[in-house]
Amino acid sequence: MSTISSSLSRVSTLQNAASQLSRLQTTQSELLVAEEQIATGVAIARPSDSPSQAGTVLSLQRSLREREQESRNAGLAVATLDAADGALGEVTNLLIEARDTASSQVGIGSDAATREGQAAVIDAQLDALVNLANTQSNRLSVFGGNGGAAAGEDVFERFLGGVRYVGGSEDLLVDAGGSQTQQINGNGGDAFGSLSARVLSTRGLEPTLTGETALAALTGPLGAVGSSAEAGTLRLQVNTTEVVVDLTHAVNVDDVIARVNAAIDAITPGAGSLALGATGLELTGAGGNTVSLTDTATGNAATGLGVAGLASTGGAPAVGAELVRSLDPQTALADLGVAIDLASGLQISQGDNVAELDLSGATTIEDLQNAFTDLGLGVRLEINADGSGLNLVNEVAGLELSVGENGGTTASDLGIRSFGLDTRLEGFNRGEGVPAVAVGDDLSVSLHDGTEFSVDLFGTETVGDVVARLEAAATAAGVAAGDFTVGLAAVGNGLTVSDNTAGPGSFAIANVNPSVAASSLGLAADVGTANVLNGEDRATVRVENAFTHLNDLRTALINDSTSGITFAGDRLEADIESAIQARGSVGVQSRRLEESRLRFEQQAAQEQTVLSALQDADLVEVLSRFQQLQIQLQASLQVAAQSQQQSLLDFL
Repeated sequence: MSTISSSLSRVSTLQNAASQLSRLQTTQSELLVAEEQIATGVAIARPSDSPSQAGTVLSLQRSLREREQESRNAGLAVATLDAADGALGEVTNLLIEARDTASSQVGIGSDAATREGQAAVIDAQLDALVNLANTQSNRLSVFGGNGGAAAGEDVFERFLGGVRYVGGSEDLLVDAGGSQTQQINGNGGDAFGSLSARVLSTRGLEPTLTGETALAALTGPLGAVGSSAEAGTLRLQVNTTEVVVDLTHAVNVDDVIARVNAAIDAITPGAGSLALGATGLELTGAGGNTVSLTDTATGNAATGLGVAGLASTGGAPAVGAELVRSLDPQTALADLGVAIDLASGLQISQGDNVAELDLSGATTIEDLQNAFTDLGLGVRLEINADGSGLNLVNEVAGLELSVGENGGTTASDLGIRSFGLDTRLEGFNRGEGVPAVAVGDDLSVSLHDGTEFSVDLFGTETVGDVVARLEAAATAAGVAAGDFTVGLAAVGNGLTVSDNTAGPGSFAIANVNPSVAASSLGLAADVGTANVLNGEDRATVRVENAFTHLNDLRTALINDSTSGITFAGDRLEADIESAIQARGSVGVQSRRLEESRLRFEQQAAQEQTVLSALQDADLVEVLSRFQQLQIQLQASLQVAAQSQQQSLLDFL
């Protein structure tokens, strides 16, 4: 006897419709996925499509984007470096032509008229060199460093008859893969030589410590105090009580003193104090109280401030390590440890441009810096590397800078006089120095009273050494003190030699063959009956680069100076070598980046293969599944239609 299974049951029309609708929606959803996979060829379009593989797919996609960007960066860098390579090739050829011109204008076959004509050629080459130096690629200055000009603008500009660089001091870098960024252009210095020259500080200005001195301007046992004090705390002990003093936000010396003294008073009022002494901080314990300072386990502010281990009892101050204050733009001139004559001002010569600089209104280092910049001579005042003094920077190639006095001592007081007693002779005459013969004398002096003497300058190193030799030779010749004096010019620069003897003879200083020391010092002259011989300034400061040396050659050709032409030709030889080396460096960098770009493309291809294996759809399988789903959808629709037409009689 047959029976009806207990697993079968009658359902309502509503429940049956809901069940059919759910099956239809599932099939349609799967059809939509299959259609999307057929259209895009991608099997995993979103993490939910395959959670187990989504992480790998996302990682590969990110890596591919990085490879694409790195490849674009490398391509940009290669294009820019290739432009630099081409420009350097033209620079090299131009300098070779200029050097050959110099060689052809020395000796037989050249005269003043020919040289004057060649000067015009060199002038045109100088213009061409400036244009090459301003080459751009992809809207970048290929020799502008990280301060390159905007499209169509220059980084080497004509200025007061010279050439000034206004680009960046560092190369522009780009992320081209790997652990380090890569050079994308040059900064001009490698290709053309030095971009500036400095009158180096000859005097420490020694700013005094004050309570308002910023911690960032101090150096102590750990170096820069600002970083150590701001980064930590110190431990204060008053008798047997210890507390930690937070210096995290201390800005200047007064902040440190105020916080430590507040902590002392919070424990035992009047038990002691921290104060600023002549060279650093001093800790004093009052009466029978003992106060001490040490570092904490996590901070080194006490050591940085020079007070680690200080302890004092009974009013005897414990003196901390010396703190040295560096110069900064806000340093007050009144805080300098040396006297500065600000009333007289100084005289600056930049090529043919002469200016008197009034510093009477300056009160800070920044005021001094602004005054030099506002002259418009292409010079700037900078604080030297160790913060102890000032350097004056000449930014204009082709012009010679001289910084002298204006009747006072301002330039010497600031340590920036270009011709002082400490000036080294090796820098005279554009780096040729003052050659002195090893055997014999170098110059002779003739005075009004008929006295004559010679001076041996061999072994002298500074202007002060020369002054001492001249005065010693005069004394040895029997010249009375005061009848022969040597000193620095009161206005401008150069040596001033005075003959106070009486007589009909001429006052003259001359070379002693074969030495040319008198000429090299700017002293070779016969002033006749005059009492003062004002020497020329042979210690000017200039930028040594290809622009300067082309300008030297042009000037020498115009002046019909064989020695000047030879000198310029020798310097151009060095410029050619520098340009060749710079081109080689650019070529190596370009090749390295091109190899990197090709490597990125190969890596990207490999990663794309792996990504395709994980993410791409198998179109044969997808099409087959799509057809099955269509059949399934059709069957589901037919079943649903039939079920919706059934009545109660169909179940009886």
